Amino acid sequence: MKAKIFACYTMADEIRAILPPEIELELLPYALHRTPQKLQSELQERINADYDHDTLLFGYGLCSNGVVNLNSERHTLVIPRVHDCISILMGAREIYDKEFEQFPASIYLSKGWIDQGAEPLAEFKCYAETYGEENAQWMIDAQYKHYQRVVFIDTGVGCHEELTEYTRQVAKYLKVECEERKGSLRLLAKLLQGDWDDEFVVSLPGRIVINRSFL
Repeated sequence: MKAKIFACYTMADEIRAILPPEIELELLPYALHRTPQKLQSELQERINADYDHDTLLFGYGLCSNGVVNLNSERHTLVIPRVHDCISILMGAREIYDKEFEQFPASIYLSKGWIDQGAEPLAEFKCYAETYGEENAQWMIDAQYKHYQRVVFIDTGVGCHEELTEYTRQVAKYLKVECEERKGSLRLLAKLLQGDWDDEFVVSLPGRIVINRSFL
């Protein structure tokens, strides 16, 4: 297997922690998550441009259909059978599904999400620079008014004390509960090691990735 993995910058540290030397890593901007059509387009362009590998791995889940319709005549495409990267960071789809069933209104943070400013406190500071603090606060209140807790996923990368303290600051800012969950690199390890069972969507050359494959 001559492989490359495409992933969001929010997953960079976890992947690098277990990345075999023979597999190449290519990172994409976090902002693509906000526009799934652009994510799909960007991923397809990178697939089309690759002539050096026979297998392309993805550190993504379904991601609001951002991986739907990906295809290649030359590559096998392998994607974790999850809805988004939170399940990947937790180590299994079932773990996240159980959390969601009990606490659907949750914001999940990890080192990568904090580093990329993909959380309410960083967003408030960014909005404030453009729209002023009052308008920025109104935007945050409208966007996050239904959330009830902030959860830090500890995947074993980064400074745990600093990351948990920052997560507490985000929760305090939103006036919601703060919790922590143990993450796992299990699913990422299976992806990188070629252990592709029913936890993965495997699309052979000439096939197309379809939405119902993730059900």
